[in-house]
Amino acid sequence: MNIKVLIILGVAIVIILALIAGIILFIKNSNSKYEVIDEDIVTKEKKEKVKKVKEETTFNLKKRKEKDEEKIENNGDLINYNVYHMSKKEKLIYGGAGIIVMFTCAYIFYESIILSGIFSLSGIYYIKIKNKSIIKDRKDVLLSQFKEAMYSISSSLSAGKAAETAFKDAYEDLQLIYLSNKDAYILDELLYINRKIQMNETIEDALKNFAARSGLEDIETFSDIFCECTRAGGNLRKVLQNSSRMIGDKIDIKQEIKTLISAKKFEATVLTFIPFGIVLFMKYTAPEFLNPLFTLPGRFVASFGLALIGVGVLMARKITDIEV
Repeated sequence: MNIKVLIILGVAIVIILALIAGIILFIKNSNSKYEVIDEDIVTKEKKEKVKKVKEETTFNLKKRKEKDEEKIENNGDLINYNVYHMSKKEKLIYGGAGIIVMFTCAYIFYESIILSGIFSLSGIYYIKIKNKSIIKDRKDVLLSQFKEAMYSISSSLSAGKAAETAFKDAYEDLQLIYLSNKDAYILDELLYINRKIQMNETIEDALKNFAARSGLEDIETFSDIFCECTRAGGNLRKVLQNSSRMIGDKIDIKQEIKTLISAKKFEATVLTFIPFGIVLFMKYTAPEFLNPLFTLPGRFVASFGLALIGVGVLMARKITDIEV
């Protein structure tokens, strides 16, 4: 018994000594050394990195400017924001989507391919609705970008710069903001105005052209104020500061209203699809209750219900379209 105890103790001691030896060897062979950092090297690396970023940014700005100039030369006149001409592909996509949606909605109420096919033809009207939506969205983007341009022009005039220089500085400033934005309409407009200035044409004519194509009241107001101050010899800097602040506040209010009513628009969309969900639910849970709906009088009731849903959609769009 004593011999067994001694053997166990001896094995335990050997294991403990082996562990201690392993730990000592691990610590001894470890390469955990403190690295001395040279501040000059770090500073040099940061400067090289900043220089590289500046070079890339300058190259991208130059490339964007060349692209905008080429677009103006090739197209001649710029965009008329009041009109949007859809391509055949877009008409096919939006028209097909409208027909599919209207066919599905009609089939839920009618369960007749013929009636649903006739009703689905109204989905072609979605092309016109989408066209108006694209025009409105494009104007909203332009108005938001114009606000930034207006602040930049006002700041340059406050610094004592001439109006021609202010528009040039505004283009360079906004290039940094909208460098990677495909829908940077304001860059095309500012470039067009700057090129008109280089051709010894007046800023007033270029601004009037821009305001007429934009179809936006705020841009037309800015153009009228600028032209009147230039013609009457008023304090352009002071007047543009005040008008920029007022127009900017008006644009901010529009954006706040748009944000507030976005939830209501979503609720209106949900309410539009609830009747179709109820009918589908009844079809699969209690189909016998919907049998009268598929008779001749039921068809008239279904048509009246679909008409009411359509009127509700139009009223919801009208109510949520708030003008400031």
